[in-house]
Amino acid sequence: MAEAAPIDGQTILQRIEERRGHVWPLHHLMAELDPGFLDIFDEAYVHTLGFEPEPGSGSLEPKYRELICACACAMSPVPVEVTAHHLERAYKTGLTEKEAIQGFHALLIPAGGIALSNGLRAMLKIREDAAAHT
Repeated sequence: MAEAAPIDGQTILQRIEERRGHVWPLHHLMAELDPGFLDIFDEAYVHTLGFEPEPGSGSLEPKYRELICACACAMSPVPVEVTAHHLERAYKTGLTEKEAIQGFHALLIPAGGIALSNGLRAMLKIREDAAAHT
């Protein structure tokens, strides 16, 4: 079997930008140092979150997949912008603010008040950003 051609990191970054509408600094680092892993990471990301292919019948809807990511980010030491990013994606796929706050409420027992607070701060950030653009 012939070996596959080396994967070009810049091509993968362009694909990420087209699929997601953004490229994070961590993507640039992976593109430079290990584009093969970035390629695998991106494919897993889009399939896991339901970008491509579209989730089939009986699959968890993308709005809930993104809410789960937002909740996981709220439990992690990441900037509020990362949590807000996933929450905005959830809103764009039909999640309501009521569903979002209930998702963050569910963090209280397994992850504590700080995770709940982080999620609510992401909700407030989205509202503040929207108000600043109106």
